[in-house]
Amino acid sequence: MASVGLVGLGKLGLPTAITLAQSGHRVLGYDLDPARMSLDSLAPYELDAERAGPLSATFDDTLDLHFRDLAEVVNDSDCVLVAVETPHGPLYEGITPLPQTRADFSYEALTAAVRAVVAVANRPIEIGVISTVLPGGVRRHVLPYTAGHSLVYCPQFIAMGTVAADLRTPEFVLLGYGESKPLVVKEVLESMRRNDCPTFEVSYESAELAKVSYNTFVGAKVTVANVVQQTAHQVGANAADVFAILRSSTRRLASPTYIGPGMGDGGPCHPRDNIALSWLAGELDLGADLFSALMFQREAYVGWLGDTFVKAAQGRPLVVLGTAYKPGVPIETGSSTVLMVNLAAAKGVDMTLVATPDDIATSDLPQGPAAYFIGCPERAFAAFDFPAGSVVVDPWHVVGDLDDVTVIRVGEHR
Repeated sequence: MASVGLVGLGKLGLPTAITLAQSGHRVLGYDLDPARMSLDSLAPYELDAERAGPLSATFDDTLDLHFRDLAEVVNDSDCVLVAVETPHGPLYEGITPLPQTRADFSYEALTAAVRAVVAVANRPIEIGVISTVLPGGVRRHVLPYTAGHSLVYCPQFIAMGTVAADLRTPEFVLLGYGESKPLVVKEVLESMRRNDCPTFEVSYESAELAKVSYNTFVGAKVTVANVVQQTAHQVGANAADVFAILRSSTRRLASPTYIGPGMGDGGPCHPRDNIALSWLAGELDLGADLFSALMFQREAYVGWLGDTFVKAAQGRPLVVLGTAYKPGVPIETGSSTVLMVNLAAAKGVDMTLVATPDDIATSDLPQGPAAYFIGCPERAFAAFDFPAGSVVVDPWHVVGDLDDVTVIRVGEHR
């Protein structure tokens, strides 16, 4: 087993250090605050890996966790994990009314911790950053200070009170890296798990975005449930019944369905329902209007796709392949592709539309290079014979690499 250094022994760091030691590693811990360099500082609400009792009852003084100065932690370890806070200002913690201003996290403590680790290191070492950062944060705030060392971004998906259980039975292990793939940090994090789960090795930016998107996804679920409960209270519905119905949807709601590349939400039901519910929210005085927010975000995303298409075209004729809201169903009601075309038309941009695969043969298409947008992921559109010199903007990621054709799969960076 590896010797693991852990810098930052707060609410996440100390239970992580304990769990690492209980997984068979020799763990060396350090914190700027001497009071945290003690097992007595473990929060009493932290449960053991089985969630059966306090974590503090599962170890004694034979635990292979030792508190040392920073130089010893760094130079006597095979890797160092950094778990210091990236705090927000007091106005941005969600305990006061939402201000008009917005702010990024503070990275001062994280940057200082990483710089301190590098300063005392007497050899190249693998450094894993557990702290939450926004997309772009590692490359902007941390990487410049790690020359000569391998930097891994390895956020943990835990909840306060169940850190040990969440580390032992993770949904996945996430590793973000730059030029060199993680070795020791990967081995260490995978060694804690008792279950079978995937390990994702991706770019820093992908890992950062996955971490904060995960948290936002949880917040979105809670917020939708809150709106259901408030609406039920005011219209005479039984919230418990509604929740039971929604939880039973394991094909569309509690599933991977819809979590993937593509256009905005569409069809005869979803957009119109949100618009109607926006009206109901006003009638019931629900306060914030979640439904309008969803529709505004949908429109903003679709408009951005149109702008991206026009920019990528660089003057080529614009052709949209597919205007239905989903493949196999030639219905344009609620189609976000039609919305994109209309938003572009309002800016004076004309696009040639090929509504369905059956329309390919009868459409007046450019003879030479053109810009194509995959509006609906029909197989015939994905396999279309694009003229050499063309550009294809593909939000669905259904078009493969092609000779003499530039394929832009929206959101893909290899």
